[in-house]
Amino acid sequence: MGRFDGSVAIVTGAARGQGRAIAVRFAQEGADVAICDLGTGASSGTTYALAGSEELDDTAKELEGLGGRVFARACDVRRTEDVDAFVAAAVAELGPPSVLVNNAGILPGPNRAHDISDAEYENVLAVNLGGVFRMSRAVVPHLLARGGGRIVNTSSSAGLTGAPMFAVYCASKHAVLGLTKAMAAELAGDHITVNAVCPGAVKTPMVEHTAQALAEQSGASVDDILTSFLGTHLIKEFVTAEQIAGAVLFLADPEQTTATGVALPIDGGWTA
Repeated sequence: MGRFDGSVAIVTGAARGQGRAIAVRFAQEGADVAICDLGTGASSGTTYALAGSEELDDTAKELEGLGGRVFARACDVRRTEDVDAFVAAAVAELGPPSVLVNNAGILPGPNRAHDISDAEYENVLAVNLGGVFRMSRAVVPHLLARGGGRIVNTSSSAGLTGAPMFAVYCASKHAVLGLTKAMAAELAGDHITVNAVCPGAVKTPMVEHTAQALAEQSGASVDDILTSFLGTHLIKEFVTAEQIAGAVLFLADPEQTTATGVALPIDGGWTA
């Protein structure tokens, strides 16, 4: 018996990295899982790498191999119509969700705040904050109808501190924590908990892409840049996607009824 037998979990940004690890853990614990990601391999004018539809398919196949039901679909969390259509189709396929994990996010290329364009600023906020808002707005009515549930949002240690060269990313992740706390207060009486995980340096494709961009700017090696990311960690190790997944499942556990409004750092001691 798994902790989530009979449950339906929705995980966004699940094509790779920590989103994929989170979806896999839910499936291993007995949940049926609905996953989405942007579903394209490129985006004009951006400085970050986006997951492709093949990666989303690969995640779906891995989940299917674990024996549960799976629903996978490309979804742009910047677009209300995409989010609403994804949630409606997932509910029709798997039934109403009891867990929502808002993991979709982007990490823009390093830049000082005064050098960031309007387009980059608006895009980062639209994904990192707007995606959490839109997906939560679409899913909460289903949680209310079933009498409760769990929402876990991905913020960042950069949502608790300031990281130079990543001002807009920091702003978006701070805002996710504000939304998390406000929704926790709104929904506590409805048996819906709303929490956030705050990862430190996790060695995912997104972080490796950012390291490559910094290396090109500075002339340092990618390995040196990756090592420098650990300079803020008391424990000089990268956080793993599986460790983030474990924290998410802790906050999403149906028996975890009293933790809400939490911003949980998994960051090697960065924020300490």
